[in-house]
Amino acid sequence: MDKKKDENKNLRVHFLSAPLFDDAGNLDWGQLIRKTIALMAFFVLVYAIALFFIKDQYYVIGNWVVTHLSLSGLALFVLFTDMFIVPMSNDIIFPFVLEWNPIPLLATMSLASALGGIGGYWIGRLLGHLKIIKAITANFSSDGERLINLYGGWAVVIAGLTPIPFSTVCWLAGMLRVNPYKVMLATLSRIPRMIIYYWAIRGGLWFVF
Repeated sequence: MDKKKDENKNLRVHFLSAPLFDDAGNLDWGQLIRKTIALMAFFVLVYAIALFFIKDQYYVIGNWVVTHLSLSGLALFVLFTDMFIVPMSNDIIFPFVLEWNPIPLLATMSLASALGGIGGYWIGRLLGHLKIIKAITANFSSDGERLINLYGGWAVVIAGLTPIPFSTVCWLAGMLRVNPYKVMLATLSRIPRMIIYYWAIRGGLWFVF
């Protein structure tokens, strides 16, 4: 009984405490899609409530972002958040760049995110033997390794499009020595991901302004 309980615990992903695999040991696509939609709705709701109350301050903050961050600063921010395992999402920047030209904005964020994933892969591949790297990935190592063993490079694509921790999966892909060329191609999944989240958040916030 305790063994069964431990197995079930290991099959739970660590975002929103949602099951990652079904009882047959396969990825639970239905649950994953629902959680992806729920996460986008969550971002929209939180941003809408926050910006409703700080609408005036928003323009001040937005002006600061445009003036001081620029595309190069934005690229560094996204690169950092997707290369390293940090409790931060690059989605937090979207409400403050809604007035930017979406083409260079999304191109910059997509490229920076993909490069971040590639950088994370090499961190895992070159430094994965270190105790500190194993400790950082420990909370998701069981689910992540199983995901990679099932889908190989496609695991990075899945993480790139869903709330599954992208940087962590990239690190684990390096630690498990997934083909680097497959990982490089897989990180391009961040392009549609950025586009979908941007337009979802932009569409959800239009009534605030």
